[in-house]
Amino acid sequence: MKRLFCIAFLSLCIFSPLCAQNNEAAADDFGRIVLTSYLDASRTVIPKNAYHLLRNKLSQISTKNGIGGSVPQRFIITANVNVISKDITATVPAMNALTLETTFYIGDGIDGTLFSTTSITSKGVGETEDKAFIAALKAIKPSSSEFGSFIETGKRKIIEYYNANGDIYIAKAQTLAKEERYDDAIYMLMCIPEVCKDVYTKAMNEVSVIYTAKINSESAKYLAEAEAIWAAGMDYSSAEKAARLLSKVHPNASCYNIALSLSKKIANRVKELDAREWQYQLNEQKNEHAEQMAQINASKEIAVAQAKNQPQTVYKVYWW
Repeated sequence: MKRLFCIAFLSLCIFSPLCAQNNEAAADDFGRIVLTSYLDASRTVIPKNAYHLLRNKLSQISTKNGIGGSVPQRFIITANVNVISKDITATVPAMNALTLETTFYIGDGIDGTLFSTTSITSKGVGETEDKAFIAALKAIKPSSSEFGSFIETGKRKIIEYYNANGDIYIAKAQTLAKEERYDDAIYMLMCIPEVCKDVYTKAMNEVSVIYTAKINSESAKYLAEAEAIWAAGMDYSSAEKAARLLSKVHPNASCYNIALSLSKKIANRVKELDAREWQYQLNEQKNEHAEQMAQINASKEIAVAQAKNQPQTVYKVYWW
């Protein structure tokens, strides 16, 4: 019976089609500027049934301008609504008429720095005040020209932020890597957008270094455990257990050749025991180009997973 050793990170590719699509979309958030749509339900005065409508408007505005995303990040787009006027029409039946001023904001939600703002006045009429509110929000068009300079100003400020703080990000990531918090380090660096060319290049070089350290560290642990299990038993059962651990050794890890040697020893011993062919086979090492592509894809998947595992962020937008 032939069995194949599989490298650990390839298991990331084994998902249902739906999960794969969602992860691909999330992975695309890294390497570019992304705004997180945020609305504080505890502070907004809009009716509950209009809350999700406004939240969707925020997402539509950012997506329309190419900076929408599904992975929460520090830079946000949010809004606040003020009722300018409230009237009852003279029609039959009488209707509620509202004029709203909705102010939109882009900024750093972590340190509370406002980058850009614009206001849209809209009107709505409905049988109830809530319906009038919804009608007024629906009247806001994500493609409105007012959002053009608003978005561009926000993007420029975000680029300035990363250009100014990129070296700090890299230094923090290096510290995390020394603590063997490799996934956190990769996530931090993957948040830097490609448009910040110099900083991005430095960050991606560091991602490669940290990713290599990650696979070396993890593979060494798997190998050590496999060696201990095999040394304690040296029978078919221990061979099976050791093989499952060796299957997690990355083919480009520094300990790969040692793992390969151990697998050969196991095969020889199994054959001595009962003349059974032990045909476990480690995956071959990738060529340089293929390994670079695998690193990029694996790093994006690590960043997506870490983004989902981050504690819920409390954005500092109360004074905007």
